[in-house]
Amino acid sequence: STAASREEWTGGLPQRKQELGFYQDPEMQLDSAPVKPQRLVALLQEHLPPETVFALDAGNNRTWMAHFYQSRQANTFFCPGGTAGMGWGLPAAVGLKLVYPDRPVVCVTGDGGYMMTVNALSTAMQYDLPILCVVFNDGVLGMVRHHQTPGRYIASEFAVTDNSAVARGFGCFGVQIGDSRDLPGAIRDAQASGLPAVIDVLIDRGPSPDDWRANVRRAGET
Repeated sequence: STAASREEWTGGLPQRKQELGFYQDPEMQLDSAPVKPQRLVALLQEHLPPETVFALDAGNNRTWMAHFYQSRQANTFFCPGGTAGMGWGLPAAVGLKLVYPDRPVVCVTGDGGYMMTVNALSTAMQYDLPILCVVFNDGVLGMVRHHQTPGRYIASEFAVTDNSAVARGFGCFGVQIGDSRDLPGAIRDAQASGLPAVIDVLIDRGPSPDDWRANVRRAGET
């Protein structure tokens, strides 16, 4: 029956997750400078409450979150479907804060997507919407650059920007960090400010989600 086949399929998910390393990457526990993206996700999991509502942008940042962040409540994980969703995260977080005014709302985005719609911070200030935006800042369009490996990098790298300074220009709280050990304090300071806030995190551009995507594809063939 359909119910039986569904139970058989879902019953194997815990084993598949264990085999593929979901939530178990050693770098999730590795403090470093620059910050490992896996560690950044683990710290967000640790220091934000379960009712936090996330608006994810497109690119590697979304893939890292989808692979390593464990949602603990329904309707807390929003992202653009399909492709070409860069820039969606920040304005989506503004809208979600209107829907969920009493819950923390966090945008997770890359530096490329952030700069596409950074003007949404002006709207957040105007309407007193204290969202938090966490920027995975590596100075590249990460997913594009990884597909250009080995070495044929075209229009995917740019100067690293202090995105927290841009946020302060709008009147928001903004801080840039380059060491994972500074993130918990940055989250506390952002929340205490009562303002729309940006934590600009300098991350290691080396790790690629493509490594475990290949594992997932191979597992699907078995």
